[in-house]
Amino acid sequence: MQQSRLIQFVAIFIAGLLVGAGLIYALLGFGGVSTAGKGSRNLPEEIKIGVLIDLSGPLASTGKRIQYALKLAEEDINDYAKELGLQVKFTFLIEDTQINPERALSRLQSLAAQGVKVVIGPLASSEVKQVKSFADSNKIIIVSPSSTAPSLAVPNDYVFRFVPTDIFQGKALAKVILSSGYKKVSVIYRKDTWGEGLLNAFKKSFEELGGQVVGIVGYDPNAKDLSAEVLRLADYVKNSGSRTAVLLISFDDDGVMVLNSAKNDETLSNCEWFGTDGTAFMDKIASQVGEAVAQMGGLKSTLFAPMQSAKWKEFKERFSAKFGMSPEAYSLNSYDVAWVIALAIIEVGQYDGEKIAKILPKVASNYFGVTGWTKLDENGDRAGGDYGIAAIQIVDNKPTWVNVGVYSFTSDSVTWFKG
Repeated sequence: MQQSRLIQFVAIFIAGLLVGAGLIYALLGFGGVSTAGKGSRNLPEEIKIGVLIDLSGPLASTGKRIQYALKLAEEDINDYAKELGLQVKFTFLIEDTQINPERALSRLQSLAAQGVKVVIGPLASSEVKQVKSFADSNKIIIVSPSSTAPSLAVPNDYVFRFVPTDIFQGKALAKVILSSGYKKVSVIYRKDTWGEGLLNAFKKSFEELGGQVVGIVGYDPNAKDLSAEVLRLADYVKNSGSRTAVLLISFDDDGVMVLNSAKNDETLSNCEWFGTDGTAFMDKIASQVGEAVAQMGGLKSTLFAPMQSAKWKEFKERFSAKFGMSPEAYSLNSYDVAWVIALAIIEVGQYDGEKIAKILPKVASNYFGVTGWTKLDENGDRAGGDYGIAAIQIVDNKPTWVNVGVYSFTSDSVTWFKG
């Protein structure tokens, strides 16, 4: 990280902490990091940070981008530690969970045996639910960049999430579908912690706004064939009359299965389809069924939208130049998660899960990163935010995810982009 950018970042961060404490310091260069410097003598030379992400399962598209973002974070954080004169090295230990809750738990237990006290991830709410008891019992901090199930919003535990819960996404989805001209919708969803939580949040918001859910089909996330479920969905749509939309609550692999069956169904292929953060910017959906999806309305999908700032722009350009692709929201979240964790550890001066967990919300509240301010609510989850709307369109003869609109959290409204 360049010296000027480091100085600007440290000044913003420390200013927030010092104002909150009622202290006044003269911030000259890096000289303001006095409390961190004193405590850092108790830190180990190598600080191991666990990473639980999907690199070969249904969210591998997201997981691989997160891996790249964390590579940049690891480099930047270690450069920062050197600038502070700290004799420490942050090492990220990456494990592939494949969005398998049992595997996520076994990987967490393996990391714990190596002395890991803080973990970035897991990605899916079903995984977070599975590891939560072990993490709480062993005082291991879990910071997920993407878990959104409302049922996991628990105060005073060891789970933190840098994304709003699906109570917010449910409202966004309801507004997106209604603003697209639909008052009736049929839903097909994966029956897990995340899918059920988002379905309930969406249904509540959609019906409160005068919409009608005319059919719900759940499916086993581990199923190898979903043609029977797709046929049931088609029956619901047929019996609902005209102007019925379809909402798909899935990840990448299962989404491809559903859409592959739907594209050959006369009823479903003529409906407009909508998606969620589980489908937005998913590579397999675009490459394997993208042309059909573009004809089905593009699968307009909601995804937490980081605040656009100079830091956001600079990071996106750097990421794209290095890896040849654009980071999506959860990649950006992961970069900020890594920084907040590192700053909390430095502030505490010890690699102690219990002490880090106590300071982490305060550090997050005073941190402005590539996703903007990272303030957490009383449950340790991100305190609201906007949602981008992405859809697949044919660009230069290729199915491509394109940003087509945004849902504003503060105004509770949808704005569609022109062209």
